[in-house]
Amino acid sequence: MQKSLLFFALRIGSTAFASAWSFLLAYTLVRLMGLENYAFLATVIAFAALVLQADLGISIRLFSRMRQNFLDPTSGSRDDLRSATATALWAYSGAAVLATAAFAAAVHVWNLGPAEHRLAIILLFAGSVLPLPWMVLRVAVNACDLYVVTEAIDCARRGALLLITGGLAFGLPLLEYAIGFVLLWAVALLVLFTLAQRRLDLFHGISVRRGWQVLREDSAGLIASAKLSGSDFLMSIFPYYVIPLTHPEAAALVAFDMFYKVTRFGLTSYLTVTETLLPHQTRAYHTANYRMMSRATMLSFALCSIPCIVGAGIIYFFGDRFFGTLLGHPGIVSAQMQLNICAMLFFMLLQVASGAVMAGVGKLAPLARRASITLAVMLLFSLGSGLAGWSSDNFVTGYVILFGCEAVSYFLLLLSVLHRLRRAARAEAGGVPAGPLGEGELGASR
Repeated sequence: MQKSLLFFALRIGSTAFASAWSFLLAYTLVRLMGLENYAFLATVIAFAALVLQADLGISIRLFSRMRQNFLDPTSGSRDDLRSATATALWAYSGAAVLATAAFAAAVHVWNLGPAEHRLAIILLFAGSVLPLPWMVLRVAVNACDLYVVTEAIDCARRGALLLITGGLAFGLPLLEYAIGFVLLWAVALLVLFTLAQRRLDLFHGISVRRGWQVLREDSAGLIASAKLSGSDFLMSIFPYYVIPLTHPEAAALVAFDMFYKVTRFGLTSYLTVTETLLPHQTRAYHTANYRMMSRATMLSFALCSIPCIVGAGIIYFFGDRFFGTLLGHPGIVSAQMQLNICAMLFFMLLQVASGAVMAGVGKLAPLARRASITLAVMLLFSLGSGLAGWSSDNFVTGYVILFGCEAVSYFLLLLSVLHRLRRAARAEAGGVPAGPLGEGELGASR
């Protein structure tokens, strides 16, 4: 319990630092670069987020397998999982370097962005793709109950980043800020890499060839994970590319960027809760402990509701003042967009609190089906709304409604899995051993 409370406190700190950083950076860059150049930089960061999808959900799948192996060493080979993790790490690191080189070449060839800030923009892009190797290192360490240490590293990085962002607001040159941004990620990666090697011996005696083989053998799980990760990401980011095509004025994209930033605050807040409770939920699931699982899940929803209510309340009652101060331009984020934000915060609560535990216990295929169907419908809706000439506010309203349908389907899936877990627990109480739960009856949920 003490460990969980410490982790929760660190997650709250990380969430507070991340949210403050996001809004302070927007406040500063709008005034430093102007609205048009800020819209360009927002598009660059969205493209960097697209690069992060090179993960293909492999880190999610590795966590579920390593967690199950940690709790039940008979479920798979730990050496094979170590090899797969190391292989994924080298592949991700290479992808981050190649993506940065390609982006730098594009900036140079096509003269993208303001000339005086091009090097800084390239460095900001580089720092934005460094989470690729971080993700796989983090899940490997967290699967073995070392999540407090990883969160302490990330919290320290975010706190230091907020400090230098404050310096940017008070005159620190953008180039020096960008250098600091990259260095903070590099230091955090080095510390986490050292931890993984010393505590888990993660990279001793591994075989990259065997790692690729292990990943290929788990192709079904990885395909489901990739579909889920890719679909969820594209759903969150594709309006950054659709809106400029249908509404070329910078204000429309900036309004969506504010929608995205506030809802990312919600997402980060919810993940603070779900990642704290996930070790307890996965342990309960794999030991068929329905009481622990249901209690942890109800607590997850209850705690997630706090930032949802606070965030929605601030936007609903003080949205005009908040966005007017942040952007220095009143009226960019309309009342309709503010209502969209409030609704999205609620739907994201349902989606994250339900989906995080399902992904953590390996139920990726049913989540992936729901996410990929929702993405396809969203893309068709985007085409129709663009042809119909809808306003950007109406487009986002439809987008939120479709996301809400997916969130409800995640919640119904969670209820189904909890029902099956209760049946398994009752069977064990009646004298029928249930054992650790892997891909059996519970994995059949659709």
